[in-house]
Amino acid sequence: MPPEQVSGAPRLMFVTPSHQYPLGSVLSLARRQRLLALARHTGGWIVEDDYDSEFRFSGQPIPALQGLEADAPVIYIGTFSKTLYPALRLGYVVLPKPLTAALKTAHAELYRGGHLLIQTALAQFIQEGHYTAHIRRMRLLYARRRAFLTALIEQHLGKQALSEFNNNAGLHLILNLPDSADDVAIAAAAGARGVLVRPLSRYYMLPTRRRGLLMGFACVPEEQMAAAFEQLLACILENLR
Repeated sequence: MPPEQVSGAPRLMFVTPSHQYPLGSVLSLARRQRLLALARHTGGWIVEDDYDSEFRFSGQPIPALQGLEADAPVIYIGTFSKTLYPALRLGYVVLPKPLTAALKTAHAELYRGGHLLIQTALAQFIQEGHYTAHIRRMRLLYARRRAFLTALIEQHLGKQALSEFNNNAGLHLILNLPDSADDVAIAAAAGARGVLVRPLSRYYMLPTRRRGLLMGFACVPEEQMAAAFEQLLACILENLR
């Protein structure tokens, strides 16, 4: 729909176009361009959380909203929690020039000063090319683990058990379950066996909700993944009897 036909459009839009959580869909280039056109038409702003953009395992990455147009009305945010480690507690913001002064003032009033030593070390790590090399290594490692988990699911449960949004991005997969399955009970049973998964139905606000499991793979070596999946499979089959 053209922007001029949109009534009551929001002035602030928060999006995760690179990899939506939890289902994992990726916003197409055409829809990104429409979103930018809408923001320009309404005078609004887009907050782009570039969630999981570093971990796309096939195909060409789609450009971020922030870089699609000159002076895009986009506040671009990201974090090093997934690419390095959560305890680092460092994120970043790329601001449009009109917002720079106001947000610098707001940041100074709301937060304490950051850990300058860690920030300096990270800046040097990036400037010397180590961060890019690290991302490249991790992308290869995670792609291998993702392929291994995908093969396990297809072998034991069939291709239909994989979500339509499992599109080679991000650090988790969605395992589809029948509507009759109790994904909350399955997740609890798996947890009791030392396997952590999250029930998809818990992410829905409406009564109609899909059943499934969120399965992270990045931190699990292949030699441990098969045994863990065997335990999870037993919990699923017991629940479906």
